[in-house]
Amino acid sequence: MSELSHPDKLLYLACALFAAMALWLVTGAWNPPMQYRLGYVPPAEIHPRVEFKVDDPQATRVAEREAENQAMSVYTNDTARLDQMRTRLQTTINQLTQAKQYDAEVERLWSEFFPKADENTAPLTPEEREEQFKRLKELFQRENMHTAFQQSIEATLKPYASRGIMSQEQLDLKQGQAASIIVATAGPNPNQQIISLNDVLKAQVLESIRKSLKIQLQELAKGEEIGFLINTTDYWVEENLPGTLVFDNAATAKEREKAVDAVEVQQRSYPTKDPVVLAGIPLDDDDIELLRKEHEAYCMQRSFFSKTIYSLAILGMYYALGSLCAVYLVFKCPRILKDLNEYLLFLVPTCAVIGLGYWFDDKWQAELVLVMILAMTISIVYQQEFALLVTACVSLAIVLTSGSSLTAFVTLAATCSAATLSMTRIRSRNKLLFVGLWAGVVAFTTKYGVSIVYGQPATWALLEAAAWQGIYAVSAGILMTVLLPFVERVYGILTDISLLELGDAAHPLLQKLAQRAPGTYNHSITVASIAESAADSIRANGLLVRVGAYFHDIGKMLKPEYFIENQNASDNRHDGLNPAISTLVIIAHVKDGADLARQNRLPRAIIDFIEQHHGTTLVEYFYRVASAKMEANPDEREVDEAIYRYPGPKPQTKEAAVLMICDAVESACRTLVEPTSARIEALVEELSMKRLLDGQFDECGLTLQELRQIQNSVTKSLTAVYHGRVKYPSSQPA
Repeated sequence: MSELSHPDKLLYLACALFAAMALWLVTGAWNPPMQYRLGYVPPAEIHPRVEFKVDDPQATRVAEREAENQAMSVYTNDTARLDQMRTRLQTTINQLTQAKQYDAEVERLWSEFFPKADENTAPLTPEEREEQFKRLKELFQRENMHTAFQQSIEATLKPYASRGIMSQEQLDLKQGQAASIIVATAGPNPNQQIISLNDVLKAQVLESIRKSLKIQLQELAKGEEIGFLINTTDYWVEENLPGTLVFDNAATAKEREKAVDAVEVQQRSYPTKDPVVLAGIPLDDDDIELLRKEHEAYCMQRSFFSKTIYSLAILGMYYALGSLCAVYLVFKCPRILKDLNEYLLFLVPTCAVIGLGYWFDDKWQAELVLVMILAMTISIVYQQEFALLVTACVSLAIVLTSGSSLTAFVTLAATCSAATLSMTRIRSRNKLLFVGLWAGVVAFTTKYGVSIVYGQPATWALLEAAAWQGIYAVSAGILMTVLLPFVERVYGILTDISLLELGDAAHPLLQKLAQRAPGTYNHSITVASIAESAADSIRANGLLVRVGAYFHDIGKMLKPEYFIENQNASDNRHDGLNPAISTLVIIAHVKDGADLARQNRLPRAIIDFIEQHHGTTLVEYFYRVASAKMEANPDEREVDEAIYRYPGPKPQTKEAAVLMICDAVESACRTLVEPTSARIEALVEELSMKRLLDGQFDECGLTLQELRQIQNSVTKSLTAVYHGRVKYPSSQPA
């Protein structure tokens, strides 16, 4: 556990603690999740754990309709109409009382004060009407009679000028059942007043006017009989009384809206003794919403202590699962714990999948898409067994935080395991599609089968739910095909697809190498073939080694004439150079190659092959030349071995170690006069053991057994390359 106890790892631990707290916050892990999902068939009635209330839309609509019916209608009071009637009455009386004689015009005006003849009313004779006309003139010849009559009419009509009078036509426009109305008066001092409907109806108003008019006119009698004036005036007012109230449709609509808005949402109560959902019926959207309300009510009444205990349990689960993954990383994949960026590239997506999976499960039950993509990504970037561990932990976390059933966990685990175990070698993009299809079959059968075992009835709804899980799995395979280039770029890894594309002989760097340093190019091709077989023999990534071998010596193209494979027999540039200078030229091809690779944006894995294929080995030829010169000339300074060593680093992977062995052996094998199988085997043994004893394989995890397998494979490959050939007799001259 030294990896975790190192002071630098406190930051890693802090990141893990922060991630757990973030997940606790995102998933609301202080309350238990709701356990029911759409389509679930409860085996028994579900009773609420606490009494709760839910909004009742139907009762609310009834209350809104009732409020709408009880809303008061709005009328505009046009007082000018009543004033016009009063003025017309006064004008007519003036014309009659000032007439010189009872002519046809006077007869017409005076006849307006008498009812028309019908079967119930006997009409007055012309003589009787004329006689009453004379009495009218005599009555109004009294002093101030006109003024007194006018004041009586004003006093009678005044109360109704402010309240208004409603005609039958306007009454028919009234909406609702309210017993009162709102009367709005326009003008310089607009106002509104609520008035009982009975106080403004024309029939009731007319009855009140009659009583008031009789009282007012009797005060003018002064001992005279003026019944005829009361009757005639009463009839004229009845015939000419206008309706002053005009229905305001817009204002009434606003009043109805205000009444509806003021209605409180009606609620329905569910006691604990009554079932919320019946048994044996699949849960629909309404059932889920009702159960969600019950769950919210239950969570609201939980105590702080209960929430704290539950939170600690969830955090403990996160820490336990995280610790399980951490132990695996320490012993099986320590490189993740050696670089903070790589650690975050693992931690952040994993926690994001848990958080998003919690949300996806609640919305669409589609968390399978996220978990499966995570499983495939970890399989590609790290190891399959690590992917199995992580996806099992992530699935468990999602199921526990979202409240899903055992069926969901088994479906997630089985589907992701099927996808992970199928992620062996991705040599074509179709592979991910086939992985998705296979995982879809597993998801469908697992969801359907486990649900049946779990007690769910075999219905079309269950078949549809299982089909959706299969579709989600296939969708994850399709999405992974699209995301693969981004995964490779972000994590700096190479899949077989990218390696096959990168190892194309038409690559610009390989083309330049073939043109500028053909000997080095041929050497690289031969090494690639030998190294691929050797890597495959120890179950390493042979394709990666082959592509790395293509590029491992590209630095030699800058000074190809200084390397033996590109020189003529009589032309050696090192003949006139100091051994130390020659060593610098030879060693420089590593740095030059790495710089060329970065300029051409080669992946990090290929650059590692360029930098590590010589490790920190000794450039023996020039070191021996320098040592011989020192021995021949005692005045020479002692040779510093460090000057004649490559800068490294040593091979960090088994693939880099394989390339180191194959590169050295292939070069040395060219010097054999008769490369027999025994000589090749001895050469391979010598060079590989020399690098082993030099500590070149200390950091790559290569075992002695694997080293022996590499030696056997390299020997076979080189023997096949340098096998003996039949010597044909020279042709005879013609």
